[in-house]
Amino acid sequence: MTDTPTQTQAETSIDAETEATTDRSGGEPDAVPSTTGSDAAVGFGPGSDGIQRYLAWGALGVCSLLAVFALIQFYGSVTNAIDLWVDAKYQPLIRAAFNLAVLLTSLIGVSLLVRELNAGSADR
Repeated sequence: MTDTPTQTQAETSIDAETEATTDRSGGEPDAVPSTTGSDAAVGFGPGSDGIQRYLAWGALGVCSLLAVFALIQFYGSVTNAIDLWVDAKYQPLIRAAFNLAVLLTSLIGVSLLVRELNAGSADR
């Protein structure tokens, strides 16, 4: 018998992935399809950036209104559930805890949005 090491299936798949990665990273970049002729009119071109931005802001506005409406409905439903399930002497405590959770969640959201907006204005 000879003492030749054999590769396991895991080692073989790792070697194949490494070779595929090095094949893609080395050499020439992938070909980019040309946008000449009638293909240039398809999709969003340089002139349609404003339209795309307005559509995105409009969609954000609609989604925000729906989210506010759903939040108000959810808040009312939770308040009704507290009235139904919790004894009257514990209701103020449970409502306070729920209101605190809503407040902290909204503050985290505002904080994240302010950071995002500041990062966006710093890039300009």
